[in-house]
Amino acid sequence: MSPTPQIELKRHYHTLSEKETQGVVEAVAELIVTFLKGKRQAAQPEATTQEQTHERDHEPDAGAR
Repeated sequence: MSPTPQIELKRHYHTLSEKETQGVVEAVAELIVTFLKGKRQAAQPEATTQEQTHERDHEPDAGAR
């Protein structure tokens, strides 16, 4: 049996700037929050509906409807 050929990998990355790091942190935080809210909605649909009603009724433009 012939030996398995070696695959050479070249990584293309660099150190992130402070601004880029902040962007990544914000994106990951948003993903986590969205995921957790989705799990909570699936587990507690009645509580979520009540929360959504509360949020809707307390929006700044709620009186304009």
